[in-house]
Amino acid sequence: MSFVPGHISLTFSIWPNKNPLAMGSIGMGVVLPQGVHCAVVKEESDTDENIIIRKGKRIDDPVTLRAIELLGFNNKGLTIYLRHDLPLGSGFGISGASALAACLELEKDLDLCVKAAHQAEIEFKTGLGDVIAIATSLKNHMSPSIVVRHEPGYSGQTSIYPINEKFIVCISGLGRETSEIISDNEWVEIINSAALGIQFNEVSIRSAIKIGRLFTEKSGLINKNISEIFDSTPIGSVCTVAHLGTSIIAISDDLLKLSESLEKFGEIRKY
Repeated sequence: MSFVPGHISLTFSIWPNKNPLAMGSIGMGVVLPQGVHCAVVKEESDTDENIIIRKGKRIDDPVTLRAIELLGFNNKGLTIYLRHDLPLGSGFGISGASALAACLELEKDLDLCVKAAHQAEIEFKTGLGDVIAIATSLKNHMSPSIVVRHEPGYSGQTSIYPINEKFIVCISGLGRETSEIISDNEWVEIINSAALGIQFNEVSIRSAIKIGRLFTEKSGLINKNISEIFDSTPIGSVCTVAHLGTSIIAISDDLLKLSESLEKFGEIRKY
């Protein structure tokens, strides 16, 4: 069984390109120690169609199916079992993580798997840099970690930093549709303007969340519920949004007090 971690995007700028492998994002994010587990089985069936099962039910996951197709495993009668530690649509990069996990069950060459999963995400507009950040974590055997994507696309340069402090994630809200935002030219312009001038010096989890908060406020990727959460966190804490979702990542010297302030907004995960 393969495991692929989830990823929280804290900042990003969108770099369109007609070549899906060259398209992507530049920015910073946090790779989590939780994510997606995958097993692939060739079961007796009357059809060659590949199917995906989660929580005992067949689900529609075109990104994962496209990724394994790009690897050369289309219509092989495969059953792909996925177990998610984190929810879809909440800002954890689970779409890309699922695609990459399935690929790694079929092909042990990580670069080939990253290439397929990244292209599938770009084609379906479910993510821009999650797969690249996650791959950096896997290559370095480091999670949780902070990954900075310096260049867009499949072969873009990245840097990775360890996380030496405890932090909290609050799984909040109903999520957000990534494709609607990254396909909207007005949003792209706003987001890219907000990302201008961001510096990634002396990277730590606290500084990363602070930069993420600045980006969030400048970009306007915030709603009434998120504003309420921000206002409810205790003095001395720092928090921001998991883009493009509605969950919160936060840190404080008093994690207990921070956790208590966030509990009413959603499920708390401590890392």
